[in-house]
Amino acid sequence: MSFERRLKRYAAYFRGWCQAFGEYDMEIVEENGITWLLGKEQVGLILPDRIRREVYRAVLGKKAAASRIAVSNARFQVAETGFGVSSDEAKNYMSAVLREFRHSPELHLFLTYHLTFPSGTRFVTLSRKPPLRIIYKEIEPMTIRIE
Repeated sequence: MSFERRLKRYAAYFRGWCQAFGEYDMEIVEENGITWLLGKEQVGLILPDRIRREVYRAVLGKKAAASRIAVSNARFQVAETGFGVSSDEAKNYMSAVLREFRHSPELHLFLTYHLTFPSGTRFVTLSRKPPLRIIYKEIEPMTIRIE
């Protein structure tokens, strides 16, 4: 059973600023170069250079409100670009995270980083909790479909 809801989006006040992703329970590196970070209340995607700019524009650009995001236990779809997870362990974990998202009154999208990854690495982060207001400003929301 799928449902749709508004997704609050955030942009940093200054280019390059991000808050830390925080603790995560699982890191999955897929064959297509995408790394997934799975935490209890958030999911982060590290994207390869070849698609990063396109996805950033689709989810965090000024015209992103026209784009749509769809998330399932095996796939994250942004506009025309999709990313999948293949391991059963990852799919089960994603199902658990999405169940939590279903009961969350708000969902938030922003960029984060983590100290254990190379400098400049940013994650597209979908979270149940909003980011720090001192770093981010809210921008126009968009729609997300969770399956």
